[in-house]
Amino acid sequence: MRPLLIHTSHFPPRGYNAITLFPVVFYKGEPLSERERSHETVHLWQQLTLLIVPFYLLYFLFWLVAILRYRNWQRAYRAIPFERSAYRLESRTDLRWSAKTFDWLRCLK
Repeated sequence: MRPLLIHTSHFPPRGYNAITLFPVVFYKGEPLSERERSHETVHLWQQLTLLIVPFYLLYFLFWLVAILRYRNWQRAYRAIPFERSAYRLESRTDLRWSAKTFDWLRCLK
């Protein structure tokens, strides 16, 4: 599955280059690099596997716990298991869909 890429000028919010809201990747600025596209595709598979809404609920809960723990939005963002997994896998091209979707479980602390 490949995401639908949509270029916008105001979304995602400042500090982010792209955001995946199933099945669309919104990005601003320059076209996405292959690595960025791979990162967002990992999120696409995560969202699909968790039936979309539970993904967003878990994402928010992981972020909330991390923001309370670290008191820093960037550290909290990097602590979210879905993000840790996507950053870990973004440079790999040999992944099967199951590796892309369930790797976040390995990133739980």
